[in-house]
Amino acid sequence: MKAKAPNFEFDPSIRIFGSGEHLLVVFDSQSPHDAQRATRTVRIARAFQQLSLVVSGFDAVEDDGHQRVLKGSVSLAIQGDAGVQANHELAALQLVFHAEADRKGALTHIDPALVGYTVRQALSQCLNEALNDYFQREEAERAGVPTEVFQPLSMAAPQYPSAAPQPSRKALREQAASDAERQARSRRRKTAMAWLVPPLVVIAVMATLSHLASSQSPIENAVAQQMANDPESIKAQVELTKQTLQSMGLDPGQGGDIGCLAPQ
Repeated sequence: MKAKAPNFEFDPSIRIFGSGEHLLVVFDSQSPHDAQRATRTVRIARAFQQLSLVVSGFDAVEDDGHQRVLKGSVSLAIQGDAGVQANHELAALQLVFHAEADRKGALTHIDPALVGYTVRQALSQCLNEALNDYFQREEAERAGVPTEVFQPLSMAAPQYPSAAPQPSRKALREQAASDAERQARSRRRKTAMAWLVPPLVVIAVMATLSHLASSQSPIENAVAQQMANDPESIKAQVELTKQTLQSMGLDPGQGGDIGCLAPQ
């Protein structure tokens, strides 16, 4: 059986702070796979027309036995008021992965395309959250809310002081995975009950009916024994049956023969 490819999660940190006429952008990959991990701060002009992330690399593979190395870089592209564009490198990532081996010793390395895609998605989301947090603080300061009591909040929240910090993407992923596993267990349990309970109910009902059909009370046994030993009782029963059929509009002497009910 072929081994599964290694899993990869990327949860970087980008924070933006105001400093006079400039902004300080703080970046940390926060990845245990990053052999070159280092927190870096870059200073950019507060007045800019456009800000974006530039991610490059992660397509050249360096394999050494069980180890695979993928290198890439992350930069901020800033276009100023004058239309001049400048790039500021945030990190030179060197991501190291260890291959999984199957029973025959064949190695399964992580897919470089998956790594590049995961890094780009996480960085884009991270920058979006950092800008959202920065502009909320700016709005709070203009509204006269002290910065020491300000907390990050949803864009739809009407009051600044009452909001609580938002959970990290990693915490949200872990919560989603936990919820999905709990729902899967619930579905498996309901499926098992749906298959198991009806047959058990049927078996229990059949066993009860069989027991009732095969067992008679002492009174029923005594009556049956008395009828078997008393021909008059049998005659009385035959007459009662005839009267019952006649009251129902039936003629025992025409449509059918109930002579079998007479005493022998």
